[in-house]
Formats: sequence, structure tokens, C-alpha cells
Amino acid sequence: MRQTISVGLVIIKTHNRKDLLSPISLIFLNLVDYFSYIFYHYLMKKVLFFLFLALIVVAMFSGFFWLYEAQYFKTRASVTATSFSVENSYVFVSPLKAPADGKEKIRVTAFVLNNQGLGVLGKRVALGVNDKLNIEAIQALTDNFGKGVFDISSIKPGEYYLEIRIDDVLLPQKAHLTFY
Repeated sequence: MRQTISVGLVIIKTHNRKDLLSPISLIFLNLVDYFSYIFYHYLMKKVLFFLFLALIVVAMFSGFFWLYEAQYFKTRASVTATSFSVENSYVFVSPLKAPADGKEKIRVTAFVLNNQGLGVLGKRVALGVNDKLNIEAIQALTDNFGKGVFDISSIKPGEYYLEIRIDDVLLPQKAHLTFY
């Protein structure tokens, strides 16, 4: 036997269940069935459509982004060995002070950069000469990052200022070292 139960504007048809379920539990079960039907048949179609549309939009933007980045990285990765910027190049000294025992070394690193701030390969870096300092060239020609490296030690205490030349062009910054 089939019953029709009217709840507000919703009409729920119950099936031939005459077992121990009360009318309230039958109404609840039928409401759950009705709303799950509404959700899966109407809302899920819209949700799936919008998810599919969002996936397509994300895929398109990501494709355009990677095409742009591939072109950007392609041009950015080239290292030029022809020109450098005196204003962008700089010197780094570490540590600033060391004992004057002839064993402790201070590392002077010169970074040779172009106008875009990228390292310049193959530039010759030279430090000023001082007879009180032992200057050891670790890397006198710059690498891909534009880095030239020198280790300096001394047996005479004092404050020293060394000029840095890149391909015989003097940098405005001097290396300041202290041996005590």
C-alpha cells in the first residue's frame, strides 16, 4: 500500500513499508531521499560544470605563465663576458679582522656585475700590491656569478686599504682589512 504524505510544499511518497517505522521516521527518511536526489541531480551537475570550467581556466593560465617564464629564463640565463658595471660591482671582506700571525686569512671576494645585476664571466680581478700583505689569488678570473676570490694574510699588524681592479678598471670601493 502506498501513502502520500504532504509536508509543506514537499510531497513525499512512501513505499510499502509497514514494518516498525513510525510515521515521523518515514517522513525523515523520505526527506533525506528527496534532498539527496535534489543534490545529486541538480546541484552536482552545476558543481561539476563549474569545477570543470575552473580547471580549464587554471590550465590555460598556467600554460601562459610557463610559456612566459620559459622565454624570460631563456634570455635571463645568458652570461655576457664583454661589459661590466663599475657602479654595480662590489667587494666583500670576511672576516674584517684577523690576527697578524701569517696563518689566519681574510677572504676578499669581488663581485663583477653588469648593468642588470648579473655576474660577468671571465673578467680579470687584481688587488693592489702591499709588501706587508701576503695575497693569494684563489680565483683571479670571475666565474658565472662574477666572483673573484683572494685570501690575504700578514705578519705585520695594521689597517690596510686595497684597491681592486677589474681588467685594469679601478673600482670606487676599496677592501678594508685589519690585522692585529
